Amino acid sequence: MDKLNFIDNCICECCGHPIEEYSYRLCSHCHNEKRYFEHAFIPLEYDDFSKTAVIMFKHHYHPFYAKALAFLITDKILSSPFYAKFDYITFVPESRKAERKRGYNHAKLIAKEISKVLNVPLTDTLIRTDSGEKQATLNREERRKNVRKCYFKGPSTFDGGNVLLVDDVYTTGETSNYCSKLLREIGFEKVYVGACMMRI
Repeated sequence: MDKLNFIDNCICECCGHPIEEYSYRLCSHCHNEKRYFEHAFIPLEYDDFSKTAVIMFKHHYHPFYAKALAFLITDKILSSPFYAKFDYITFVPESRKAERKRGYNHAKLIAKEISKVLNVPLTDTLIRTDSGEKQATLNREERRKNVRKCYFKGPSTFDGGNVLLVDDVYTTGETSNYCSKLLREIGFEKVYVGACMMRI
């Protein structure tokens, strides 16, 4: 734990990115671009040490990492001034091909653990197709275009309420933002994001 770099200074009130003390409420990206989520709860910086956990979790069959990562997100949520009560918890989906290859959806495993701790129901909401490229290989503008090829609304609709969208790493925010847009279109009033780490 003492080797992890926690994000705990002044942060953007939307995405949670560190900002200069006594600066604006929002970072430059959230100030200039429309966000469909209220706030992102992200405890850790994505650096050379923390990314090892992500690599082991996603690519070396370490599903048991989900519990520790979920604990960090949950602790961030409960200690945050932006905390809100959630009616549902959901997750960024994987394509069937990727999930079969990995053996599980890593974001779903984290969401399950958060659901247990917060005693909030977990629900499937979105679909990811095999179309598009892997987001990790793309720049910001390419990611913005690519998410529209990958993510779609599922068959379920909801009548208002708050939902927490769970993912592993927040990079440019394009995936979280587009998935949040879809979640609002299927009926949620407010969307919040929970991720393990953020690229600073």
